[in-house]
Amino acid sequence: MNNILTSTAISLLASLIAAHAAAAEPRIGAVVQQEYNGAVAEPNGSAAEHAILYRDDVFALDTVKTGATGTTALEFLDETKVQVGAGAQLRLDNFVYDAGTTRGGGQISFAVGAFRYVGGKMTTEENIRLETPTATMVIRGTELVIYVWQDGTTEVNVVSGAVEVHGCAGAKSSLAMTGMQVTVSPDCSTHVAPAPALPAGMEALTLPDRTRAKPSGDTEDGGKDGTDDRGHNDGSKDHGNDNSDPDHQNNGGSGPSGGSSHSVT
Repeated sequence: MNNILTSTAISLLASLIAAHAAAAEPRIGAVVQQEYNGAVAEPNGSAAEHAILYRDDVFALDTVKTGATGTTALEFLDETKVQVGAGAQLRLDNFVYDAGTTRGGGQISFAVGAFRYVGGKMTTEENIRLETPTATMVIRGTELVIYVWQDGTTEVNVVSGAVEVHGCAGAKSSLAMTGMQVTVSPDCSTHVAPAPALPAGMEALTLPDRTRAKPSGDTEDGGKDGTDDRGHNDGSKDHGNDNSDPDHQNNGGSGPSGGSSHSVT
């Protein structure tokens, strides 16, 4: 009997510690996947993970993990959504939004796994940064499917809109439009190619077994030599993509198995 009471007390204490740690950070969104499928959150400053269920809040600096067969879906303050495949991990660095002005910004760091990002109501979406171990993405009204492998290799598939992808180590940025794919390798080299056909919904969130060799027809924007991939044969570059701009700094976080379709509202 004493052992049962002790175990219950320890579990309760862990939950209270997690709730206190979360309360120290602002609420930035909630879980919108109705079916619970194993996702947990680790609040900033706490080693205690707790399950995140439908309509549970998530907070700035939470680390979200799905486990080998888990999935989840998160909705942020402006209705931006991030679906998360199995075996994934991401950190919700920050997210701010003023509904009155529709302005805001934020940062989400994808460590490993498969993700679908769908932009919301924010009109300053260029202030959102999506980070991986090898790439930084600047959003331009976008739906993306993002794959991050254990070695840091990052693949960004643009379903709609556009995204500016900055490779690591000072590589020039690549502007990818609807139907394009940008891959950043662990050595920071960047390749652009047509995006493959992707399944709808959560079915896309299985980390593919991609051949790491550069496919025929790719263009290379740089990696270490800093050349640009946007087709400017005369050496010119687009306005606003100079790396001297502090908004375009490069930053320097690894994949899952899939899941069946889940209800997301």
